[in-house]
Amino acid sequence: MAKFLVLVTFTSQELRVQHRPAHREHLYANAASGKLVMAGPFADDSGGVIIFDATNEGEVQAIMAEDPFMKEGVFGSVEIKEFTQVAGA
Repeated sequence: MAKFLVLVTFTSQELRVQHRPAHREHLYANAASGKLVMAGPFADDSGGVIIFDATNEGEVQAIMAEDPFMKEGVFGSVEIKEFTQVAGA
């Protein structure tokens, strides 16, 4: 397993609020499966961070493709970066 950081930006606060419950259900399901490590919006609500523990980038892309925010155009940009964890839980 590897760690992946996903940086996202939001296109519309209106769309974000509208689809947030479904997006959070998607996050909670991935947390329950052990794939999602943590997620949350930036303090200025311009975007957010999602961290996954996944086999490869393709798995992260597949999870992101099923996210209601992705399907509904809430994410303006999505950048996936694999990283090496050296500290922390």
